[in-house]
Amino acid sequence: MIVKTYPYGPLSSNMYFLSADSGCFLIDPSVSPHVIEDDLPGKIDYILITHGHFDHIYAVDQWAQRFPEAKIYCSSDDFICFEDPSYNSSHDFFERCEYKTRPLAVETLKLDGFSVIHTPGHSKGSVCYLFEQGEQKLMFTGDMLFAGSIGRTDLKGGEEAKMMESIGVLKKLSSDIIIYPGHGPSSILNKEFLNNPFFNL
Repeated sequence: MIVKTYPYGPLSSNMYFLSADSGCFLIDPSVSPHVIEDDLPGKIDYILITHGHFDHIYAVDQWAQRFPEAKIYCSSDDFICFEDPSYNSSHDFFERCEYKTRPLAVETLKLDGFSVIHTPGHSKGSVCYLFEQGEQKLMFTGDMLFAGSIGRTDLKGGEEAKMMESIGVLKKLSSDIIIYPGHGPSSILNKEFLNNPFFNL
């Protein structure tokens, strides 16, 4: 699997392209297509959204128009973020953002080597996407988990108790998974198990 990272979104949020046996994936459409015009893939099969905050879905309508064949998925618990700026937090940081795109429920997406891990806490519908191909294990964690930290829980839809439960879920995963967070550099779960203070509370 090949991952390309584009840390140009609002609040320096990361957008990713993943090339895998099961297709070409865009994770968190935060960067406008014209910003990376010279690096666009020939096609996108799936657009996956880790959670519905504006800095991770900022350009979703542009991508939907540019690649109309791509199927767009998000947790059904964060569907409201596409319609309500108070849930996507845009009114707290930015202009009020509402979107025409209506995603499909990612809970319905079934692909070989692909798992949806529900990790509420940062938002009600926050999820991690785990891809396994051969010996490679990659996980896109959105704002649930960062290198050395975790996402905030004080935004609408966030809940500290749920975040702690989600950390418990990740503790049960294989330690050799490479993580790609919504902000900042990549890491490895084992490093987070050992050094991330929130995994040792």
